[in-house]
Amino acid sequence: MIDGTGSPAIPRDVAIDGTKIAGTYKHSEGKASMIIDAYGMIVCPGFIDIHSHSELHLLSNPLAESKIRQGVTTELVGNCGSSPAPAIGAAKDALQDYANLLDIDIDWATLDEYFLRLSNLRTSVNVASLVGASNLRMSVMGAVDAKPDDEQLERMNRLLAESMLAGAYGLSSGLIYAPGCYASTEELISLSSTCASLGGFYTSHIRGEGRTLVKAVEEAIRIGREAKTRVEISHHKACGKANWGAVDRTLDMIEDARENGVDVAFDVYPYTASSTTLDSILPPWAREGTKDEILARLRNPELRMRLIREFTTPSEDWEAIAAETGWGNVVLVGFHKDANKRFENKSVAEIAKELEKDPADVALDLIIDEELMLYAIFHEISEEDMMKVLSHPLATIGSDGEAEAPYGPTGKSATHPRAYGTFPRVLRRYAIDRKLFTLEEAIRKMTSWPADRIGLKNRGTIAKGLAADVVVFDPRKIIDLATYERSHAYPAGVELVLVNGAVTISHGGHTKEREGQVLRHQPDIS
Repeated sequence: MIDGTGSPAIPRDVAIDGTKIAGTYKHSEGKASMIIDAYGMIVCPGFIDIHSHSELHLLSNPLAESKIRQGVTTELVGNCGSSPAPAIGAAKDALQDYANLLDIDIDWATLDEYFLRLSNLRTSVNVASLVGASNLRMSVMGAVDAKPDDEQLERMNRLLAESMLAGAYGLSSGLIYAPGCYASTEELISLSSTCASLGGFYTSHIRGEGRTLVKAVEEAIRIGREAKTRVEISHHKACGKANWGAVDRTLDMIEDARENGVDVAFDVYPYTASSTTLDSILPPWAREGTKDEILARLRNPELRMRLIREFTTPSEDWEAIAAETGWGNVVLVGFHKDANKRFENKSVAEIAKELEKDPADVALDLIIDEELMLYAIFHEISEEDMMKVLSHPLATIGSDGEAEAPYGPTGKSATHPRAYGTFPRVLRRYAIDRKLFTLEEAIRKMTSWPADRIGLKNRGTIAKGLAADVVVFDPRKIIDLATYERSHAYPAGVELVLVNGAVTISHGGHTKEREGQVLRHQPDIS
């Protein structure tokens, strides 16, 4: 048994009574209605995915196939500024555009209503949620590049407070996306202060992860200091070869901030490629407004020429992803139109060569043709950097992926392998094979540490009275099998997963149990 605290593994029996852990004991011949022989296995707490984007995917696939088969028993959704609620006005329109791909209707407006729908559906994993700052902005003022007036900011704070009272654990921002990129530091401090006053925390896809990384980390630390909130930097990394090594400085900055009273930490995924929508390569001015307004802008010949120039000329506050990463390292996935599916898993450079066109034109044409709903995998991270971040004591593990399956809407196109392999990959590649850290430390990063960062009180360790979220895996067989070329592949070696005491994975197969709970934060309003 590895209890999740970082303590050494010890031989123990784990007793479960209903939905709770009844205790741990030296081996005995005690009686039970069900006895599971885990000889030769590791028994540990269920993994907590602190950085998930499954908020809509769980409605499409409540079995949470790609996550539960990794041993994930709890997901924190609503990251990077985009959450399931509030879903009002432009925020609802944006959610519905994405939901259409999953055959889902957005029939809720508030976080409470979303939670009720999730509870009625029942999922195989527990679900906690953040509130997206972009949702707040779009619900109040649309996707415009403007500073909110006092009344608008007050309405945003009021919507945030309502969501916190409904059970949100914190506030998230996505500062490379529109409209998150239009938010000032002061706006984020105001929202984070409201969140902190109700016991929540601030998590951020910071304003830059390439050449502006240091400046972006400084902003996150400032928000934590002035809002008096704990801060979680999302998927911490340095993107683009010219920026490799910058994590040495940012890790020092984070440590210094903690010594000076700012509670800041970070999560990380164990891959050297990121992934997001291809339209993230567009400068902020091109992404303002509705989908139709953006597409009209991209079709304008004069504006198109300006865009192509700016792909290679980043401004002081905007990183030109295409320039820093290179078109050969931008691989496209998630095509929806049949005519474009032949380009699946090809780089922009490869497609451009095939079509005998300029890569920038190819990228713009496909963004338009797929109506902004096209994804890309950006091969832009140094493994050495990633391992420094991963091995740091402050790092938690987050997939940055969705609950997917090889069947249904998500199985129609390639995806990033992190959706299927993040947690087994950390265990096999970095703990067992490379010995970057012990198994005990790897599991702490997946269990008690993220539970502490989020504020989950009764999960993350194996101890008497806590929720019976338990994983049993074979350390000889545990391995991720999903690759960039074959992304929809379940891992091996996860033999048993219990969620609230219900056997959900048995002998590596899904039992179809759906005993996950909606986890609602209880804000301190005293």
